[in-house]
Amino acid sequence: MSQVDLPPTLRWLPALNDPALAAAWSLPEWDTVVRTARRLRLLARLAETLEAAGQLQAVPAPAQRLLRAEMQLSRWRTTITVWALQRVGAALADGGYPVVLLKGGAYLGQDLPIARGRLPSDLDILVPHRHLAAAQRRLADWGWEETPMDEHDQRYYREWSHEVPPMQHPVHPVELDLHHNILPPVARTNVDADRLLQRLRPSRWAPWSVFDPADQMLHSASHLFLDAEPRDRVRDLVDLDGLARHFGQRDGQINDNFWAGLADRSRELGLQEPLAQAVHFMQRWFDTPMPEAFVRQVQHAGPGTLRRAWLHPLMARVLTPTHPDTLPPWTQDFAATVVLARYHRNRLPLHLLLPHLWRKWRMRQRAEADPAAPAPEAP
Repeated sequence: MSQVDLPPTLRWLPALNDPALAAAWSLPEWDTVVRTARRLRLLARLAETLEAAGQLQAVPAPAQRLLRAEMQLSRWRTTITVWALQRVGAALADGGYPVVLLKGGAYLGQDLPIARGRLPSDLDILVPHRHLAAAQRRLADWGWEETPMDEHDQRYYREWSHEVPPMQHPVHPVELDLHHNILPPVARTNVDADRLLQRLRPSRWAPWSVFDPADQMLHSASHLFLDAEPRDRVRDLVDLDGLARHFGQRDGQINDNFWAGLADRSRELGLQEPLAQAVHFMQRWFDTPMPEAFVRQVQHAGPGTLRRAWLHPLMARVLTPTHPDTLPPWTQDFAATVVLARYHRNRLPLHLLLPHLWRKWRMRQRAEADPAAPAPEAP
């Protein structure tokens, strides 16, 4: 029996896995779907799904035009991202250390189904921390420059973050985010990056590697539930569902070995809570095929009963998009504020967090009073 229990504004999501469902949508329903999916950066994904199933032609003409336009935009942005990826790879080749594609770049590097229909605007990569300076020098020689920022923000990235300041190139219209870990080293939940590097796999493009499939899922879950403001981030859940369906099945059957390894890996890396949250939403919103024993094991290892009682509804409130013609209710704004506070509290210890937030608030006030004043760059 299906366990899907979607909020009204997301009842079109199952069509991403079963495109035949879209055939029953009326033109007013398509109007809502198109506007909601575009805001969630999932419209091109829906278009690619319908195109692959041979059903895009059957979509009403007004919606079909918008779907095709978004699909073309996605393909163009993917093309320029792959071009940048190839140039960055050439810059970092033969450095003597692994270079790793993260998130959307990794999905492209493996030609995963979830790579189709993305709207990439940046390229996330990772190198070992001990080789970070060498990688930055090579990238600088190829024209990549860090975003200018003041001393405090520089310190934020150098000492407290898991990445260096974003990099730009005068030719490539994508931002380059160079990481040395998947979570900040000073965060309450952090990861030993060397353990991730021990299980790398080659991508389809040299010299790039990608994380082990279990680590890709844990990275996606950690990014959504620990390292990002989740409003309108349903795409991250779609990615998790897609990764699970791709790696978690073999010959159309659930691959028990993958799921057992994922549970063990989450315990090894200390990421049981974000995995449990991901499993909760994959089960509730997507009916993702997962072994029942795995679900029970993850729920037992994740947040306790009292913590689940407030954490899951809070995240659901923030993740649920509002209708395109409706402003977010105060309850969602309040939930988003609580989640944002939790996000900051996870990233920095209090003795660093409070001065950092005070400075950000002061700079934001100055920027509002004087548009020429610099805005804070660090998260």
